Amino acid sequence: MTVQSCSCTPQRLGRTLCNPLLLLYISLLFLLTWLPWTQGRDVKPVKEKYLPDYTVYHNLTQVGAHMQELAQKFPAYLRLDTNYRSRNGRPQYVLRVSNFSGSYSIQHSTEVGLTPVKARILLAYGEHAREFFPVESMFHLLLNLTGGLTSPEGSHSKAYTSEILSKIDLFIVAIVNPDGRQHVERTKNYCWRGTSTGVDLNRNFDWQFGGPGSSGDPEDEEYRGAAAFSEPECFVLTDLVTKFQFDAFLSLHSGTRDIYLPFSDSQSKHDQRKPKNLADQMRLAKLLSDAMVPEFQHGIGYELNQYTADGTSFDYMAGVKELPFSLAVEMWGDRDSPSKRCFDLFNPPNKDLQTALDEVQPMYETLFSYLSYWKERQVRSPFGVIEVTISLNEGPLKRAK
Repeated sequence: MTVQSCSCTPQRLGRTLCNPLLLLYISLLFLLTWLPWTQGRDVKPVKEKYLPDYTVYHNLTQVGAHMQELAQKFPAYLRLDTNYRSRNGRPQYVLRVSNFSGSYSIQHSTEVGLTPVKARILLAYGEHAREFFPVESMFHLLLNLTGGLTSPEGSHSKAYTSEILSKIDLFIVAIVNPDGRQHVERTKNYCWRGTSTGVDLNRNFDWQFGGPGSSGDPEDEEYRGAAAFSEPECFVLTDLVTKFQFDAFLSLHSGTRDIYLPFSDSQSKHDQRKPKNLADQMRLAKLLSDAMVPEFQHGIGYELNQYTADGTSFDYMAGVKELPFSLAVEMWGDRDSPSKRCFDLFNPPNKDLQTALDEVQPMYETLFSYLSYWKERQVRSPFGVIEVTISLNEGPLKRAK
């Protein structure tokens, strides 16, 4: 094989860089250095830059205790279900948050009477064992939502909480992968992403399962498992969307600051497939991005990412269940690089956790604001009239100070 001569000159780049073999060596060195950080890692432990302080972060036991505490304190607004379990029998903690004694409603002109106008949202946390930050953001959200319940009548905090609880029917799966989280805490391997069997739940859903955007290697962090839904941890999400008609699903992660719209799989990239309701989903993603400082990147998964992902939960919710909104949100981080270990890639230092939680709170406020407004538009029809006007055109609802 003949190698073409280099066109550079000694004056511009130096004579040695014109050597084709040297250029080939540099190219290979670059690929060996950076390719592992743009693809999947293995799941072996590394020496971490810092570790979680469990007086700041929740460990798995504290997650359960805190969920129980909140549900017991606010039984009129929070209902906790511990029946959904992992492979090893650990609860996944499904919390339903709403004003169960009253709801925002429209008056139909038929004999049906009052019909709820609440936007029904499903939030999934802890799919990946090493990603502590999304779970912490869930507790921060819950503390903001419940804070107004004990505030004085007429206070801003009380008004904010009442506004959200009356217009949103919120389902939270607090920790989809508790066995994986327990493995992380027991072994102190903060690179571990999968279940107790090492399966990446976000490659185990029955949407383009087994494609090249996943791995058949049990040592790879993107190991998809032997078959779609091989992991019982998936059942909580598939069962909830079968029993309830959701308007939106969000899969919450960390590692970067991106908002992904469907689809992210290899076949969709090849076919240039777009989700239904693309315009509204893109509008929501843009609003969520604008609410953050700095702004998040947002777009269709296979366009935004350098790699494809086959068998994800949010693609399944969009492609199979056809939910109007299905997003995957990476809430914190600045992407992988050779300088990153594992815990620091996905979770802020202990001293910075509260600041990071405050920074992502506007995302939730914007989400609730937009979806409640969107839901009101959906139910406005010739069959009925709105009893109460939703005043969301002025911007997102503001949380209590």
